[in-house]
Amino acid sequence: MPVLFVRPDWDDLAMRYASYWTGLGVEEARRRGYSIIDLYGADATKEKIFSTIDTEHPEVAIMAGHGNPTTYTGQEQEIVLKACENDEVMSGTISHFVSCSVGQTLLPSIIEKTGIWTIGYMVDFQFIVNTNYAVESDPYAKPFLDVTLTIIMKILDGAKLKEVWDAGIAKCNEWIAALWGRPETDWAEVIACLEHD
Repeated sequence: MPVLFVRPDWDDLAMRYASYWTGLGVEEARRRGYSIIDLYGADATKEKIFSTIDTEHPEVAIMAGHGNPTTYTGQEQEIVLKACENDEVMSGTISHFVSCSVGQTLLPSIIEKTGIWTIGYMVDFQFIVNTNYAVESDPYAKPFLDVTLTIIMKILDGAKLKEVWDAGIAKCNEWIAALWGRPETDWAEVIACLEHD
């Protein structure tokens, strides 16, 4: 089964993190023996995404990018999907959007157009980073990496939507419990973001 990863990456702090996190998902898919299509950086364009979906027919799509209730964007915020305009391209897929607010309108629209199921954020996806660290070793971003990767791995392992959802919530709760007693204000902000997401 082909798995599509869309990983925009340019001089955008949020996308550097999302691209790295979903890149770890690429490694997990490879380890599980999946055929992988990785549209990274300059390849994460509307044209390449649509062409890949049309020719490769991925059953799973992991989509990092910016978004709002009706729109998902790719490289350098190029509009890729709009609710009720072109989202039928996602028909027949299981998808995970690491993108703000797309769960409000876009993802239900994808389901109406026979997307198998999809998971994404109803709110702005908030996370904390510390730019004194490299993206790969940022301890403040680790909880959000873990939640994202947990969701991706559950999808790759063939879990159903409720199992994926429950695993993501459980990972958030695990991090909240682990950080709860920390006295540093930064960790309180991490907890607030985990509770928000």
